[in-house]
Amino acid sequence: MGIRILTGLLSLILLTATGWAQPAFLDGFDEIRVYIGPTPVSVSDLRGKLRASLDGKPILLKGVTGAELAPFPADPNMVSLPGTLSGATWDPANPATKMVKVGEGVYELVLKLEKGRYEYKLARGGTWAENYGAGFTPAGGNMVLEVPETQLVRFLVDFNLKVIENSIEHSATISKPTQLPPVPPTAQSKYVSVSIKLAKPLRPDDVRRPIWLRIGDQKVRPVVPREVLSAPAFRYAGADLGPTWTKTATTFKVWSPVATRATLKIGTPAKRIQMKLGTNGVWYAKLPGDLHGARYQYEFQSLGQTRTAADVYAKSASADSAHSVVIDMARTQPSGWPAPRLFQGKQHTDAVLYEAHVRDLTVDPNSGVKPEWRGKYLGLTQAGTRGPDGTTLTGLDYLASLGITHLHLLPFQDFNPGNSAVYNWGYETTLFNVPEEQYVVAKNDPIARIRETKQMILALQKRNIGVVLDVVYNHSVPSEGPGSAFWQTVPYYYFRTNDRGDVLNESGVGNALHDERPMVRKFIRDSLMFWAREYRLDGFRFDLIGMFTRESNLDFARAIRMVNPSAVVYGEPWTGGGPLRFGKGDQRGTGVAVFNDRFRGVFRGELDGPGPGFPMGAQTSLEALIRVISGSVTDFADSPQETVNYVSAHDNLSFADKISLSMPDTGDGGKERAMRLAHAAVLFSQGMPFIEGGVELGRTKGLNNNTYNAGDAANQYDWRRAMAFQDRTKYFRGLIAVRQAHPAFRLQTKNEIQRHMTFTDPALLPANLISYRIAEPSGSVLVYLNGRRSPARVTLPSGEWDVLVHDDQAGATPMGKASGALVIPELSASVLFLPND
Repeated sequence: MGIRILTGLLSLILLTATGWAQPAFLDGFDEIRVYIGPTPVSVSDLRGKLRASLDGKPILLKGVTGAELAPFPADPNMVSLPGTLSGATWDPANPATKMVKVGEGVYELVLKLEKGRYEYKLARGGTWAENYGAGFTPAGGNMVLEVPETQLVRFLVDFNLKVIENSIEHSATISKPTQLPPVPPTAQSKYVSVSIKLAKPLRPDDVRRPIWLRIGDQKVRPVVPREVLSAPAFRYAGADLGPTWTKTATTFKVWSPVATRATLKIGTPAKRIQMKLGTNGVWYAKLPGDLHGARYQYEFQSLGQTRTAADVYAKSASADSAHSVVIDMARTQPSGWPAPRLFQGKQHTDAVLYEAHVRDLTVDPNSGVKPEWRGKYLGLTQAGTRGPDGTTLTGLDYLASLGITHLHLLPFQDFNPGNSAVYNWGYETTLFNVPEEQYVVAKNDPIARIRETKQMILALQKRNIGVVLDVVYNHSVPSEGPGSAFWQTVPYYYFRTNDRGDVLNESGVGNALHDERPMVRKFIRDSLMFWAREYRLDGFRFDLIGMFTRESNLDFARAIRMVNPSAVVYGEPWTGGGPLRFGKGDQRGTGVAVFNDRFRGVFRGELDGPGPGFPMGAQTSLEALIRVISGSVTDFADSPQETVNYVSAHDNLSFADKISLSMPDTGDGGKERAMRLAHAAVLFSQGMPFIEGGVELGRTKGLNNNTYNAGDAANQYDWRRAMAFQDRTKYFRGLIAVRQAHPAFRLQTKNEIQRHMTFTDPALLPANLISYRIAEPSGSVLVYLNGRRSPARVTLPSGEWDVLVHDDQAGATPMGKASGALVIPELSASVLFLPND
C-alpha cells in the first residue's frame, strides 16, 4: 500500500525564510535518494514522516528501503600538513597529519619524527583547493625540515599571522613537546541514506520542475536530478555539441536537461539570445554571419538559480577561461599542416617514450631558443639551437637526435586559470578541448593558442617524433561551484558525489569525474577524438587511469583508434586514494598499457626512500627480475604491449637524486654506472620503454620529490650542465639505437616471448647477474645485466659475437668482437649479437 503525502511542501517564501538542508537526489524516475544522518535509523520510523511534491503538488510514495553505511568525505574545516611527515603520503585528508585547533585560527600538531629530511605543505578543507607552502605562500613550494635526531616535534600554524613554525627551526618561540598528545577519539566516519520509491514514475520533463522533500520537521530539501539523467531519455548521441561554425552561421548546442531556460550571451557587449530546447536535454541556437573569434557564455536557469558557464565543448577560450570563443578551425592550420602519421602500422613495443614539460625544455636562457619563445610551444619549433659551447644540441634538434619515437608532454589542456601566472605541471584541467594559454607567445589571442600548439606538434612530427598528450580526465579544477563549467551546466551530474551531496575526493585533489554516466563518458570520448583528429596526436597518457572503469577505458581506447589506429594509449593503474576500478591486470585485452610499478620497484628500489634497486647493487630476486624483464606476461599482462617499463617519471625523486640517496658513499663513477644500467634494463626489457626527460643530461631536482610548483630553478633543462654529461647522452642514444635496430627487444606477444626468449641457468652465473638470449630473424641477441659491485667473468655461448653495448659504450654499430669469455664490469650492461650464418 502506498504512503499518501498529506500536503504539499512549503512555499518558496517559506523556503527563503527557513533555508535548505543538503539536497536529496532523483536517481531514477521512481527513486529519490536521501541522506538521513550519521546513525542508523529504522525504516519503519520514517514512514509517515516523508513528504514530497512536484510543482507544489503532493507525490504518492510507495515505500522506503535502507542503504548500507557509506563513508563521509574529508572534514571541510580540516587543517593538515600533508607530505612525508607521516606515512609518506601527500593526502590532505590524511588523519595522521590533522592539526588540532588551539585558538581562533591557530592549530597545532605534535609528531614523533625519525632522523631525516621531511617535506610538507599546509592544507585546509581536506583537499588541495586551499594550500600554502614556504612563507605561507598560496600553492607555494614545499616546506623542508631537517630532523637531526629522532624526537618529538611541535608544528604550529597561525592563519591570523600567516606563519607556519616548528619546535626545531623556531625553538625560541615554539616549545619542544615532551610527550605525544592523547589520540583523539575516532570521529564518526559513516552515514546512512535511504531510497524512497515513488508510486508512479515521473516523466522526463519533470526533471526541470521543482521537486521537494521533507522528513518530519526538518528543513525542506530540494530534490536534484542526478543519476536519472543517465536514462536513455537524456542520452544525446550527436557529434555536434559545442559551436559548429560555418561562414554563414554558427550553431550552438549545449546539454543541460535540468535547465528551465538557457541563454546564449555572445559578443562584447554581450547580446542575449534565448536558446530552444531540443531532444535529450540539448539546448540550441543558430546565429547568422561569420562568428569566428566571437566570445560567448551560457546562462542557465536551473534548480532555482541563475548559473553562468563557459562551454565545456568549446575549442578556445579567453585567458581566464571564463568565456568561450567561436573558432573556424581551418584558420588555425599552420603552413605544412598536417604531417603524415608517423607510427602507422607499428605496435606499442616499437615506441620509445620520453616524458617532458613544455616549459622545461626551452625556458633556460642557455637553451639557444630566442627569448620570446623560451618555455613556449614555439620554443619546440626552433631548429638549429645550441648550448653555450656552440656545439651541444638543445631543444628540437636535441630531441630529434636521441632517437625517441614519442615525446610525452605533461598536460597542456587549459588548466586552472588561478595558476596560469605561476609554474605548474598542469594536472588541474579546466577546459578540456582548449590548449593552455600560458605557453602561447601571442598573449590573449584565442586563435594563436590553437595555431601555436599545432606548430609545435607539426615541428616535432616532421622530425619523426610523435606527440603524446598527458590527459587528466579523472578530475577538474575548479570542481563544484561558479568557476566550474561542468557544475554550472549540469550541477552534480559530472562528478562523483555521495548521498549527502558531498563531492568525493577520489583523485586526492578535490573531485572525481563520474565516468560511468553516459554523458560524462561521451564527453571524455568526444574530447579524446577531437584531440586525436584536430591536433593529430600520436597518443595519450591517462593520469590516474585506475579511477575509471574497465568499460570506460575500453571505450576511450577504441574511440582514439577510430581516429588514429596507431596511437599509443597508456596510464597509471592507481588512484589518488579512491576506489581502484582499473588496476594492473584489468588492462588485459583493452589495448591500453599501464605503468609497471613492479618493474620500477626492482630497478629503482624504494620510491623515495634510500632502499636501493638492482642497478645500485641491491640483492634482487631472480624470479622478480625474470618476470619484469619478460614484459610481466607471467604476472599481470597478456602481452608486452600492456606494460610501460620505467624507473622514474616527473613524480617523486628524479632518478639521479634517487641514486644519490641510495648510494651516498659511492663515487660519481659508481653512480654513473647505476644510471646507465637502470636505463639499459628499461630499453632491453620487453614492453614499452619510458624515460624521464632530462635524466640523460644530468638532470637533478635537488632531492625535491614533488616539484609540481617549484618553478624553473628545480624543473628546467639546464643546458649548461648538459654540456658536462655528453658522454651519458651519447650512451643513451646508443641504447635507443640498439633497441630500434633489433626486433628482439620489441616482441609483440606473450607467445613470441615464450618461444624466442631464454634465460641463462642461474647456476652458471654469479649472484646478482642475469643473462638472457633472444632469437630474431637475422640472428640472436645476448644480454647481461650485472647488478654486482664487482666485475663478473662469464663464458659466452659458442660463436663470434658482435659487441653492441659494453662498459661505457653503446651503439647499433658493433664496437668489436667477443668469443669464449667476457668480463662484465660492475653495475653495467653488455649486449652482444650473433648474426645467422
